[in-house]
Amino acid sequence: IVLPPKTYTLTVKQLQIDLNIVQLIAQTHYLRGRAPVLKNPTLQLAWDFAKSPADHHCFVQMLRVTPGSFQFILQLIEDHPIFSRSSGAIFQTRSHRPQLPVQLQLAVTLYQMGRYGNGASIMDIARISSVSEGAKEVEKKWMEEHIGCVGWREGWMMYDGTIVVLFQKPGLNSDAYYTHKYNYGLNAQIGNAPSNL
Repeated sequence: IVLPPKTYTLTVKQLQIDLNIVQLIAQTHYLRGRAPVLKNPTLQLAWDFAKSPADHHCFVQMLRVTPGSFQFILQLIEDHPIFSRSSGAIFQTRSHRPQLPVQLQLAVTLYQMGRYGNGASIMDIARISSVSEGAKEVEKKWMEEHIGCVGWREGWMMYDGTIVVLFQKPGLNSDAYYTHKYNYGLNAQIGNAPSNL
């Protein structure tokens, strides 16, 4: 088949465009543009997630509460004397270093309480939070001295949750018992905090 020169030129141009598109698709992971994923090895990333409603689910994954709930808890505790930096405070530490901001202390606590196993180790929490492991030791020592839980060194607060699977689908409000593991069950949560009672 012999094509007229004008048609031949248009066909070659279209073929070149098609080849460029195929090459671009082969080099691209996503055909549609995507917002870049925020990455940072520290807990400071939570504040970036809090600023963007589209990233609030990431904030919840890190700290186990919504940004609004975090702010509410922060308002409830930030004026407590334990966080006071004044010299007359009852809970003032003997260190000459100032305390971390209450916001960061709360974030570290929520982050740790949302972890289990190796992910809840003091070293990992200190690393992700950009705080020293010694700061966590100071917390443990304070608990021993003020709460009376001597010997409670490797955990002053523990929570565990597990799903107790039901043998059959409940008759009333069964969808409320359907779990992310595709069965019906009840969540059993056990909390243990040191007490001198």
